[in-house]
Amino acid sequence: MLGTIVIEKYKKTETSSILAALERLILENSSDWSTAGIYCYWDYYKKQVLYIGLAVDLIERFKQHNGIVECLPNSCKLDRIKEYFEINEYLGFTIILQSQLSQPFNNRQKRKYKGIYSDSELKNILGKEGAEDIKNTEGVLIEAHKTKHGKRPSWNKIGGSAQAQRIAKDKNVKMLEYLITNEQNKYTSLVSLKELSNSSLFNKYEAYLHSLRTSILPVEAMIKEHEKLGIETYREMRSDNYFSTKLEI
Repeated sequence: MLGTIVIEKYKKTETSSILAALERLILENSSDWSTAGIYCYWDYYKKQVLYIGLAVDLIERFKQHNGIVECLPNSCKLDRIKEYFEINEYLGFTIILQSQLSQPFNNRQKRKYKGIYSDSELKNILGKEGAEDIKNTEGVLIEAHKTKHGKRPSWNKIGGSAQAQRIAKDKNVKMLEYLITNEQNKYTSLVSLKELSNSSLFNKYEAYLHSLRTSILPVEAMIKEHEKLGIETYREMRSDNYFSTKLEI
């Protein structure tokens, strides 16, 4: 259940701080967020999407792309990122978070449950839905970029899954804008990655909003219903004026 977009920018010298933010957000709040999701690198100055990818472990994939752990050159974007930082100070970085309920099997889960479940048992428990969701979303977003710009993002060598290409719609083009803008919308976190990872309160708020974003009902309708019912988290967010928070990127 993908549904919450979190945006950040970083300098080459701030790579370790972004990694730390990812670890805090996803690992310390593992009851809310899956390690799997979509990520996007984008030109901070031109506001152009450079790369859209998927990862069953966003933390490990960030390490690979940024040279923190080894990765085969044709399997990561380390060279591209190095080239970008040679002439630019800031690189845009966005993730789309997935609910912990959609956590797919990966090496981190394998280590976590070692001695408790076998690999086959763990794969059955975690299921395949989460992995399929990010696979389809990646393909839809890459196809949306082709619809809007006539080509894939410049760092994407191949397109997404064939199924995703078939289900892509013109309306998905709007989602591309959400990956690179700080303008408020119903999908994007009201605070940046660093801010979100540093605040248990903000995480509580965004986890609550995630449940609305992934509901089959419109977000606006759900909020009105929660306002009527006096849902505690919603009341708290209103009291803190969280809905008026301005994302600064």
